[in-house]
Amino acid sequence: MWKLYGSKEKRGSLPLRERVLYVALVLVGCFFIAAASLELIAEGREYTDAGSEYEQLREQYPVMSAYWLAARQQPAPQGTGNGATAPAPATAPDSELTINAEDGPPPIADPPQDPLCGLAEENPDFVGWISIEGVIDYPVVRGRDNNRYLGVTFSGQRNGSGAIFMDYRNTGGFSEPVCLIYGHNMKNGSMFAPLNRYADPAYIAGHPDIMVVTSGGELLEYRIFAAKRVLESDEIYDLGFADAESAAKAFGGAPDGAASFLLLSTCTPSAEKNDRMLVFAALA
Repeated sequence: MWKLYGSKEKRGSLPLRERVLYVALVLVGCFFIAAASLELIAEGREYTDAGSEYEQLREQYPVMSAYWLAARQQPAPQGTGNGATAPAPATAPDSELTINAEDGPPPIADPPQDPLCGLAEENPDFVGWISIEGVIDYPVVRGRDNNRYLGVTFSGQRNGSGAIFMDYRNTGGFSEPVCLIYGHNMKNGSMFAPLNRYADPAYIAGHPDIMVVTSGGELLEYRIFAAKRVLESDEIYDLGFADAESAAKAFGGAPDGAASFLLLSTCTPSAEKNDRMLVFAALA
């Protein structure tokens, strides 16, 4: 910027009008640099605040860790396709586990009837907890519309990370034929940002299982079968499916006889603001 008008002597000999313009350009440049710096600081603080809130919830309600451990220890329950109450392991989820091959896995205690009831007390909009092991692990809420939780965390704090939320039209919760859940694609990789990895079929093969524990303590296990980019205007977002069968026909590639579906939606890294990544899963 200083070289714009050459040496100091040359700048001093400039007409008053050009010198004023020069100073104005310098001030404008400083303003934009300062504004960008403040924005980055604020954004980083938001990431930290939201990350701390959700990490505290995971520590306070380590239910999903327990369910994943239990799922590895015993065969999946043979249910009717409508979900089953999950067993919780007798050991703590972060404790060392020693299994004698001859004795088989340790006994598993009955879980509490409503293992996440405290979350419903903290936020009446709480409808369940969603987890993809090593990928996603968050409480899920449903608001009066699809705007409230775009900029508000689970605890109600204003934050750009928002919350993971169910479409407000899914009034029947996870029991509906198609349940749609949204989350932000955060630059720091939090919330639903990892969903964009499912564009790679190999990633689907390596991370296919979704566990959901409803606010009533029911365990639902889903298997991811597809992921694709769509426009936010795609008819899938209309949720106009009479039943799971009609949804399966619309989705394509869905497993036969699926009782219900779970759709996870987030923005993409694409420059196109209307692009969305949709991950499709069927109730196991």
